[in-house]
Amino acid sequence: MPDKKNKSSSSVQQNDNNIQNSKEQEYLELAQRLKAEFENYKKRNAEVISQSFDNGVCHTVAKLLPAIDSFKQAKNSISDENVLVGLDLVLNQILSAFEELGVTKIKALGEKFDPNFHNAVLVGNEPDKPNEIILDEFQEGFILKNERVIRHSVVKINKLD
Repeated sequence: MPDKKNKSSSSVQQNDNNIQNSKEQEYLELAQRLKAEFENYKKRNAEVISQSFDNGVCHTVAKLLPAIDSFKQAKNSISDENVLVGLDLVLNQILSAFEELGVTKIKALGEKFDPNFHNAVLVGNEPDKPNEIILDEFQEGFILKNERVIRHSVVKINKLD
């Protein structure tokens, strides 16, 4: 009879070990799932933060651009060379701050027209220049991180018929 008792207690102990191993495995899998979910959450949050920052930059720059345009127009009416040098310094500081935020001017003059970046308002016909080349820029365009247009360049393009 002692053998049966040992076998049954051994069987119970083995059963308890199986249950414990099963619980450990279950908790391990749960911890791994939670860790993976948290990593995904962090990635999503980082992306949302980045997009929110970019949205804020775009909105702020878009609000400042009319003031910069006015600043440039006012500069054209000033004849004092010392004042012009000072105004150029201020304008360059603003454009430098834009660049630090990832905002750059859209290349236009002499470039091929691209409706994703340029808004053609006039058409010229200069046979000595290639078709759809930008001949003149009336308003500078700006782009964020070379992908998101804040304001299209307003341009005149060459059309050969």
